[in-house]
Amino acid sequence: MRYLNQFWFVLLIFDIPIAGAESITIYANEDYRPIIYKNTQGQASGIAYELLMRHEKLSGNKIALEMSSWRRAYELALRGHGGIIGLSKTKQRLALFDYSDSFFSVEVSVVVKKGGEFPLRSVNDLKGKLVGVTNGASYGDEFNLALAHHVFAADFNYSSTIRLKKLLHDRIDCIVIGGGRQGLLLALNTDPELLAHREQFILLEPPLTYDPLYLGFHKSMKMKGFLSEFNKTIKTAKSSGLLSNHKK
Repeated sequence: MRYLNQFWFVLLIFDIPIAGAESITIYANEDYRPIIYKNTQGQASGIAYELLMRHEKLSGNKIALEMSSWRRAYELALRGHGGIIGLSKTKQRLALFDYSDSFFSVEVSVVVKKGGEFPLRSVNDLKGKLVGVTNGASYGDEFNLALAHHVFAADFNYSSTIRLKKLLHDRIDCIVIGGGRQGLLLALNTDPELLAHREQFILLEPPLTYDPLYLGFHKSMKMKGFLSEFNKTIKTAKSSGLLSNHKK
């Protein structure tokens, strides 16, 4: 017992971390269907959630998942309070975050109300339109640049339900939505009014872009070791079919 007590004393003196002693906090958007979201029972669901649970099981690292609006999740991750999953890369973010490998490339699409269709070949086809987008979200450098140069105007809101209702009631021209047709259908199923008018929503083809998604930690957290282990989980998940829709 004397040697055991000395061992614990050394750990306390030098503040040596003990494997499994603390959980890793990871933030996520609660409204990013089908990537990660709260289902109708209020439980976490989606591709990224399944991936995190797989990693927890394989690695033994306990993950504390905190879901909120994307803006809040991003701000907390930016302060170094935890990681963030579903993060896309931009030039600005590359200077701030360490990234995992891409685990999924989400289809970023434009949805209009029936009768408001228009040809969509590039982001420039949004010219002059009022576009519903998620608060704090990035849809790639090209989209961000077009927004900064006022090619179109953005109506920001954290909720896909609210954005779709604005579109239904002609308050905006279109919305940008992640997850393609599956993401749209999942969003419509969350609200009786939207579901009753589901035929009014048209997903334009082709998709605006494909956005690779990652797990990221602010560089101040020094989590490259964890990310390296997470990359192994991504690799096994792809080979097992969990991420079978992944696009490189």
